[in-house]
Amino acid sequence: MDTDKQIYLIFSANPRWLFDLTGLEWPGPCSWSSVAFKAIERTADGVISPDSVDQPLIVTEIQASFSADIYTRVVIEMALLQQQNAYRAVEGVVIFFNELLDPKTKPWCEFIKVFYFNELYNALLSASPEHPLVTVFRPVMVADLGTLKKHAANDYNQIKQSDLPNVIKTEALKVYVNWLEQRFFEYGKQEIEDMMIGAFPDLRETQSGKDLIQIGKSEGKIEGKIEGKIESLLFLLGMKFGPVETKLQEQLERLTSADQIDRLILKVMQIDSLDQLTIDKSTETSK
Repeated sequence: MDTDKQIYLIFSANPRWLFDLTGLEWPGPCSWSSVAFKAIERTADGVISPDSVDQPLIVTEIQASFSADIYTRVVIEMALLQQQNAYRAVEGVVIFFNELLDPKTKPWCEFIKVFYFNELYNALLSASPEHPLVTVFRPVMVADLGTLKKHAANDYNQIKQSDLPNVIKTEALKVYVNWLEQRFFEYGKQEIEDMMIGAFPDLRETQSGKDLIQIGKSEGKIEGKIEGKIESLLFLLGMKFGPVETKLQEQLERLTSADQIDRLILKVMQIDSLDQLTIDKSTETSK
């Protein structure tokens, strides 16, 4: 998977997340940028510049593949960055996706701060399972495609409905969808939308949305059956909001109006929480 570019996008949108992930002390407001070094005709993609000049500049490298010279590169970039900034204090951080990618080159590995992403992710998942980074990185960290597919719409909506600033939210959503598309590279755009049903506000206008409402009419499914429509509604609710509570499931299974179920399916596509879902009890029947 292509990961480095997307990770840089995430941290450039919100540098604070790097410190949340690594546990490094937050230096206060700062920016993430690329810095070009003319002397070696190379660019450091991740330089953190705290607003306070008392805090060190941080050269940050994300390493998702093996590179024997990673430490040498970081050390050179640190030296040149310090030279270009009136010899301000400088630090180096390297995040390897796992320990097998770390060449552990001495003496540099002894004073550059080194982290392994798989360990950082698991620690963040355990300590803060609702942290946006946990959701954004799920397509990279979860191996089972079935699990990713099952939670795709819920994950997308969790980011979309968060209270993150719009600029950060936009980048997080962009990266999440890009990684999801990479994992499901054999899927077309419509299949991705189908997986994310309930997440895209205009999905009800797509063929996928129309197909969902008309489920039960294709070969192998019972045309016009109330049970088929209820099954579709329960599936959509589960995709968007997680497991459906037994009480709500029983209430939906008592519905007898096909038109009402179709309206509920459309409604679920538009709402942000189950509190906004209302059911007309007059169309229920006892079973």
